[in-house]
Amino acid sequence: MSKKKQPVGVAIDDVTIKGVDGLQLSIDNEVIGTVLPLENGSFEAQIGSDRPVKIKTQDEAIEYLIQAYNLHH
Repeated sequence: MSKKKQPVGVAIDDVTIKGVDGLQLSIDNEVIGTVLPLENGSFEAQIGSDRPVKIKTQDEAIEYLIQAYNLHH
C-alpha cells in the first residue's frame, strides 16, 4: 500500500534573533528552522541546534529547510 499524499501547512514568520531580523519556517505548527541574512548579502539557514549553512539566496535557504524536513520525516 502506498501512502496517500496529504497537504502540508507551511508557515513563514518574521522573527528577530540576536538583534537580526530573519524568518522562521514552521510545518504543521512545528518549527523547522530559521533563515538569517548575513552582511555579505548571502543567507544562513539553521535547523534546530545544528550548524548553520551559508546559502546564496533567501528562497534557496527556505527550500533547503523544507528538503531537510522531508528527508528526516
